[in-house]
Amino acid sequence: MKATIRKPFLLKMWENYPKLWKFLIDVGILLKYKTLKAEKLPKKVVLPSSTILYVNSEENRGRALLISNGMTQKRMTHFWSQAVHVMNPDLIIDVGVNYGECIFSAIYPSHTMIYGVEANRQLFKYIEQSKNVHPNKAQILLFNTFAADKDDEEKVFFVDKHWSGTSSASYRPSHQMVEPVAVHSTTIDSLVQGNAMNKAVLFKVDVEGYEAFVLKGMTTIFETSAAMLGFIEFNSEYIEKSGIAVNDFLTFLNRYFTLYIYKADDSLVKANNLQFEDLKELFNSDYIHTDMILASDEGIIELLGM
Repeated sequence: MKATIRKPFLLKMWENYPKLWKFLIDVGILLKYKTLKAEKLPKKVVLPSSTILYVNSEENRGRALLISNGMTQKRMTHFWSQAVHVMNPDLIIDVGVNYGECIFSAIYPSHTMIYGVEANRQLFKYIEQSKNVHPNKAQILLFNTFAADKDDEEKVFFVDKHWSGTSSASYRPSHQMVEPVAVHSTTIDSLVQGNAMNKAVLFKVDVEGYEAFVLKGMTTIFETSAAMLGFIEFNSEYIEKSGIAVNDFLTFLNRYFTLYIYKADDSLVKANNLQFEDLKELFNSDYIHTDMILASDEGIIELLGM
């Protein structure tokens, strides 16, 4: 049975029709809070784990988090809570924190080191506020930097002022609400500095098509950790816009991981050694936008019950 595409309709709508998307967000805010005045809207969300997420109530993704009680990516947050519980990780890495819907959604073991990386400086004050009220705040290290495959290269990062979740270095959104920002790159290997050696590592990478570059900057972690489990967004159009062939990216992932890809019904399909043409056949589309789990050991997936 072929899967159907989960996200591209909304993705295309907020990129190509930002005014319509803003109107729909405003309708949701008005229905829930009976006002559109930002000063009267909450500045934070209480997540299911009882942790707190601070948001910008004037920005569309922040407003979407208010409408959804912080749960705009239920697939990811379900995976994350299960993975923290089952894996008992020594090291957490969240690249593309955004407001922190992932990194702040769980309470972690006392021995866990937690790294959060976000390039968008406009979001960073909200991320720091959420960290300061998190039960594991002493274990969390935050970095306002641009994660890539090389250290200290100057890049252009396109900050999407309409929807912060689509800020990226892989492409420039088609609408005009974009601020190009010069940033310097850092590899995750450099940030972690050997702290993954013989450790159980849980990571998430969601950087709008730049995943290949971020993951290439994590190969020392992949090669030296005791166990790895990761969650990445997989968007074939954005991967190609970044200059990476999808099949080359898949070959790279297969070198280190067993791959599992989500179908529209949230079931997982083992995707090892599948080529892009196979994924097009599976999804019955030339454009694939879904999520993928990367596991160094298939047994971890069995423990997750997924």
